[in-house]
Amino acid sequence: MIFKRGFSIICVVLLGLLSAVPAEEVLKVGDEAPSFFARKVGGGDFFLSKVVGANARPASKCPVVLSFFTTSCIPCRKEIPFLHALEKEYGEIQFYLVNVGEEEHIVKKYITQMGFCLPVLQDKYGMVAKKYGAMVTPTLVIIQTDGRVVLYKHGFQESDPDLITQTMQTLFRTPVQADAEPQGVSN
Repeated sequence: MIFKRGFSIICVVLLGLLSAVPAEEVLKVGDEAPSFFARKVGGGDFFLSKVVGANARPASKCPVVLSFFTTSCIPCRKEIPFLHALEKEYGEIQFYLVNVGEEEHIVKKYITQMGFCLPVLQDKYGMVAKKYGAMVTPTLVIIQTDGRVVLYKHGFQESDPDLITQTMQTLFRTPVQADAEPQGVSN
């Protein structure tokens, strides 16, 4: 009887752990980013479909970077300042932090304490995170104007700033690069 009970407990724990590990990525590079709506911390609404994809408003159309985070995520504390620096370099791209599953007052306090300045979207019930397979934080998703995912990754490693920067440089021109073009040279 004790053996059966112990075995049952072990099975339940193992099944729980296995179900937490995704069998495959929800999104892959080249996939269309799932559309969603979220409230902005501090007020306002965000609709992904208004800035990327076929139905995006031409005047509002631009690439989007989403960084899913929680206030207890240690790697997020490294990724977010890096993204803030990129946001200053790539002004034509909208950067958003997406908080997963926490109350707004907790998120506001955390953002203020950490000095983060990027806009924050509230995913209180984790529905957006589920669509994006962002059950691990941080999860970073870069979406180009046509609505396609161009970078999708979990976690934050020491080599990630190089990967993210290379992706941004390959896909998007920075104002610095545009100004650096020689004047009066024709091909």
